[in-house]
Amino acid sequence: MHIEPSQKSLKTQLREDFRKLRAGIDKLQRKTWDTLINRQLAAYCNQARPATVAAYLAFDGEPDLRPALGELETGGVRLALPVIRDAPGKAVITFRHWSGDSELRPNRYGIAEPAGTEDIRVAEIDLVLVPLVAWDRSGVRLGMGASFYDRLFQPYAELDKPVRMGVGYELQYADNIPREPWDIHLHGVLTENGWFTCGD
Repeated sequence: MHIEPSQKSLKTQLREDFRKLRAGIDKLQRKTWDTLINRQLAAYCNQARPATVAAYLAFDGEPDLRPALGELETGGVRLALPVIRDAPGKAVITFRHWSGDSELRPNRYGIAEPAGTEDIRVAEIDLVLVPLVAWDRSGVRLGMGASFYDRLFQPYAELDKPVRMGVGYELQYADNIPREPWDIHLHGVLTENGWFTCGD
């Protein structure tokens, strides 16, 4: 995967700028926005009725989805979280079942992962909530730069399932994020203002 230096540096700068912007959100404002995002997520799932949802635990200023995930679990939705695993050439992510009382252990990045629960295949997931650093309306996502999600969902790039929904704040919106051939687009984005379907 070769990136022209100018494009790579642009993405690096965007990543730095948007992480700084997200980190600067006032504590009270973040709580308000997270509450709205959780309400929007619960409303979306009430409409879409996913049986299995893959999510994430907030890290580096990402929206905290635990209140809505707790509601989903109570309602019978099976939940999963990403787990980083070593693989030939490069580490990959897979998903493991998670519930509110699951044992969690920090991975190499300090992000909590479920331990000792069963694996959940991507094909079993109806909705995957994808963290992001920035997003645009065409569905291009700027992540942390490791390409974990792009590589994981490459075989499902043209499929409608699982639904890939980015989760972030409106202030993480970018007019136009550089897109590489291997970047997997989002089907939709969820923010404090609601959810919408991305278009090419």
